[in-house]
Amino acid sequence: MLGGTGWVGRHVSASFAAEGYDVVTVARDPGKRLPYARFVPLDLTAEPVERIAETLRAERPAVVVNAAGRPWGSSEEVMRTSLLELAERVLTALASLPFRPRFVQVGTVMEYGPTAPGVPIGEHTEPRPAGPYGEIKLAASTAVLEAARAGRLDAVVVRLVNVAGPGTAPASLLGRVLEELLAARAESREAELVLAPLRAERDYIDIRDAGDAVLAAAHATVGGRAVNIGSGSTVPVRRLVRRLIAVSGVPTRLEERAPDVGGPVSPGAGGDWLAIDPEPARLHLGWKAQRPLEGALSDDWHDRVRRSGRP
Repeated sequence: MLGGTGWVGRHVSASFAAEGYDVVTVARDPGKRLPYARFVPLDLTAEPVERIAETLRAERPAVVVNAAGRPWGSSEEVMRTSLLELAERVLTALASLPFRPRFVQVGTVMEYGPTAPGVPIGEHTEPRPAGPYGEIKLAASTAVLEAARAGRLDAVVVRLVNVAGPGTAPASLLGRVLEELLAARAESREAELVLAPLRAERDYIDIRDAGDAVLAAAHATVGGRAVNIGSGSTVPVRRLVRRLIAVSGVPTRLEERAPDVGGPVSPGAGGDWLAIDPEPARLHLGWKAQRPLEGALSDDWHDRVRRSGRP
């Protein structure tokens, strides 16, 4: 599991461990070991490709999942190094092996860019990313698919919609809301949330469903294609924010304000409406979203409270 100690990687690792796999996480930070996985410290962006290949030969994995890389919100240079160059180095290492593990690249629907309201992203939707994050992730996915179609490896790309659940990234909308609610709770004050207008309706799934989707991709016979992973329906993000506030029980002042002209724009920004056609995932992977979002939001909040050490 490359990047197995990150937010997505942790949940993917948990899905594989629950299935009985001997999970090995590969990452730079040894301080984030998982109780259900063995840890191998390796900087995939700095070590020679030969060292990466040696590690793979020694472990001889049946499946390699790439969930490594810095999230959107990082600089373009950092994203390019940790998302694209890392993937290219891993692909080179995989191609040199005397055996062929199944390779699963964790992508994102941000590779498609904005879509027309009411038109789900399907198998034949042309990717047109709107910013550096989507462009860089698309370049990595393209490299994987080209290598698979050329016969150099056995691989599939899974493109995830928005995800929610324990450990939500602080840079995300829900992550920012949770951090402010937790800080207000710790300081016994009213939370103050000033957000851009919450007009968007997005396809969200529980992060644990995402982990199960990657596991399904590892088992599937389909290869050399990208499969979109989502519920197929949208939820207003305003509803998600208000639900988090309700779950927390923290008195909150919520203000929706248009951003300043010329202000920062999310590198992975899409349109105000996004959903995927869930049928290909069901057909090719035998997977569909199972968990309600209410549970993802509640579990995320209670997990943060537990980790804060303040009952």
